[in-house]
Amino acid sequence: MSDQKRPTPDFRALFESAPGLYLVLTPSLQIVAVSDAYLRATLTEREAIVGRGVFDVFPDNPDDPAADGVSNLRSSLSRVLLRKLPDALPVQKYDIRKPESEGGGFEERHWKPVNYPVLGVDKKVAYILHSAEDVTEVVRLKRQGIEHEKLSEELRGEERFRIAFNANPEPITIATIEEGRYIDVNETYLRVTGYRREEVIGCTSFELGFWQRPEDRFELVAELRAHGAVRDREINFRTKSGEVRTCLDSAEMIEVAGQKCVITVFKDITETKIMEKQLRQAQKMEAIGQLSGGIAHDFNNLLGVIIGYGEVLGDELPVAGSAHRKCEQIVKAGQRAASLTRQLLAFSRQQVLEPKVLDLNAVVLDLERMLRRLIGADIDFKTELSSPLGRIKADQGQIEQVIMNLVVNARDAMPRGGRLTIETSNVDLDEDYCRLHPQQKPGPRVLLSVSDTGIGMDAETQARIFDPFFTTKELGKGTGLGLSTVYGVVSQSGGHIWVYSEPGRGTTFKIYLPRAAGSLETVGAGPEWTQSLRGTETILLVEDEDALRELTRSVLVENGYTVLDADGPAAALELARLHLHSIQLILTDVVMPGMDGRAMVEKLMPMRPGLRVVYMSGYTGSTHRELLDPGAVLLPKPLTRAVLLRKVREALSTPAEVTTK
Repeated sequence: MSDQKRPTPDFRALFESAPGLYLVLTPSLQIVAVSDAYLRATLTEREAIVGRGVFDVFPDNPDDPAADGVSNLRSSLSRVLLRKLPDALPVQKYDIRKPESEGGGFEERHWKPVNYPVLGVDKKVAYILHSAEDVTEVVRLKRQGIEHEKLSEELRGEERFRIAFNANPEPITIATIEEGRYIDVNETYLRVTGYRREEVIGCTSFELGFWQRPEDRFELVAELRAHGAVRDREINFRTKSGEVRTCLDSAEMIEVAGQKCVITVFKDITETKIMEKQLRQAQKMEAIGQLSGGIAHDFNNLLGVIIGYGEVLGDELPVAGSAHRKCEQIVKAGQRAASLTRQLLAFSRQQVLEPKVLDLNAVVLDLERMLRRLIGADIDFKTELSSPLGRIKADQGQIEQVIMNLVVNARDAMPRGGRLTIETSNVDLDEDYCRLHPQQKPGPRVLLSVSDTGIGMDAETQARIFDPFFTTKELGKGTGLGLSTVYGVVSQSGGHIWVYSEPGRGTTFKIYLPRAAGSLETVGAGPEWTQSLRGTETILLVEDEDALRELTRSVLVENGYTVLDADGPAAALELARLHLHSIQLILTDVVMPGMDGRAMVEKLMPMRPGLRVVYMSGYTGSTHRELLDPGAVLLPKPLTRAVLLRKVREALSTPAEVTTK
């Protein structure tokens, strides 16, 4: 053993820092030591206790409903001094004065004291150790248990109430008004929230985390106290799984076993709210679509005039001159504007599609190499393509545009790199999904999913992402038509698009396209046209836009055709009746005042058998879907001179019964 002297423990410091509630008394019942824990529990200072008699510190407590705590303490201390044995006292209630900083007043505490004798060398009691266990919480819970049992017994006694209570299809709760502690809940409440009865009864709604906004309960209670009842107050609540749902809360104050309580009935309207949101979104998109489609129609007529006369003027100017180059810029600007109108038509589901039976996996694989170059090396790009995959029927070029737009959008959302994934799979939409997405019907779909790990979007942004010209990019970095084009193409293809996103958590676009039967079709460029675009035939031109009709007439006349022009269906029918010679082709707008182009053609056919037809339109809405037969020729506006002459020449070189299907 080492000769070094061991340090003497500082027993007073050890005692004072002990976690228990302790006092040390002399046989004359003077306090000589107190633990820090005791001081904290009683909200007192050491100098206010040490050196004083115990009954000076604890005077008689006449408010104690069970017994005189001081008398119990005096009797216990006497027994310890005489018998020299530990003596446990019943639970004692004490009122502790709180400091003014905490509002003053008294706080009710409950302790279970025990007195221990500490013997000296002469075997007599030298000190008494007074220990106290704080049992305030135990007493509180016991009281609540007794009160809750009384309340529950009273409710169980009402048999008719109990039957109606549990049979009600709406969730019902009965809780104390002060704390919101559940006394009873019906079976519907348990089914909606996912809890078991034993997890709910005796707990408060706050302990269950029921309220998404805790202040909703305080506002509910305030309204109850003011008016006695609450009707259809909309709140959000959480289920056991953490799902947030919406309900209409109705409540009334009642009295159970003499205690004020609140009975609450809430109607879960989560699905209704979702459907209302979907309907509002669909109505908004439909209204914007009609507006944008109408704008595109009129704008296409103007662009046709700008592009057409720009080309005509350019041909009349020396190729090497600056005026010719200026005309080229006018034509290019017009073509860029025409591209924007095509995107507007795509959004409004009014563009001409050439649907084919496609393998979506093949479309993705054909684009993959170009997409990798497009997104850059700092983005981890992968495809997860399910095989075998159902086929879809859609316009291949438009589906490629959808994928391109979503990939570009994802790339821009990951300025510091990230992960981009394109997935395909077969899915079956069930009744539950379609109930939340009313525009869809149950059945098999092909799913195209594009996911990124980018900056994500909040709910406000998500509500507007498909609106034309809405963009979160800085000025000059986007037209705001990319996602609106995606929406239009998917909708016109019979599909449905949904977005999942959170700020900082990335974004996933899911596109559900109907599965199609039939063999795969390839989309080719078609045979190369090698014949002259000039002709000598007679063409009946019907166009209600004066400037565009004049331009089209001049282009045809300059290329050898004889042109009869009319500003509407009535004038065209009269021209066809009066013209003495044959008419080989009618070139007509589709949408015109009074009568559409298709109806006019049906009236012309008996008068001019063998008439070939080419339709023109800058607005290709539902009226035009029946014209999408492979034999019908539909020329989208704005027109370029080369496309106009080629389509006319192709139609004149095709048997008449084909062009008029």
